[in-house]
Amino acid sequence: MGLTPFQVLGGIKIVTDLIGGNQSRKSSNAAAAKAQEAANFNAEIIMRDVDILTKQREIINANFEINRVRDARFFERDIQGTARANYSYANIDISHGTPIQVMRESGREHDFTQKRLAFENSVTNMQINDAIEETKLSAELTRKAGVANAAGLRAQGTASLIRSFSSAAQTGMSMYT
Repeated sequence: MGLTPFQVLGGIKIVTDLIGGNQSRKSSNAAAAKAQEAANFNAEIIMRDVDILTKQREIINANFEINRVRDARFFERDIQGTARANYSYANIDISHGTPIQVMRESGREHDFTQKRLAFENSVTNMQINDAIEETKLSAELTRKAGVANAAGLRAQGTASLIRSFSSAAQTGMSMYT
């Protein structure tokens, strides 16, 4: 007993349904891999900003430390030294009274300035730390979006494969009913 043309065509349809579903699944999986690769690449680009911000913080802190040391030297050598020299040159006893008050006031002003600069430096560091954290979170979100996109594409491929099995099964059943 030979196959009827209807059975041959039905068999071809079953095979093409299965092949098409499998190809669709492969294409979806390939697209998912590319989507994940693109998301990872974007996340790496975003993470470069963390390195840049870290270097910026190092430069700001080094600059702060250099300025702190230079200001202390300038204060001691130029401001306090000038006050001592001026009062001494005028034959004023610098061990008590107004010269000491002026030097103490200058010292307090210098200390205040140093504390203000230290506070501003700490605020700048907090801002950089926040920017680093925000950048890391952005990179993580990009990766997770890639994972979700890839999972969606793989699910489409699986759904297509399941539909092709269903179509093949319906064709097979209709051939023998």
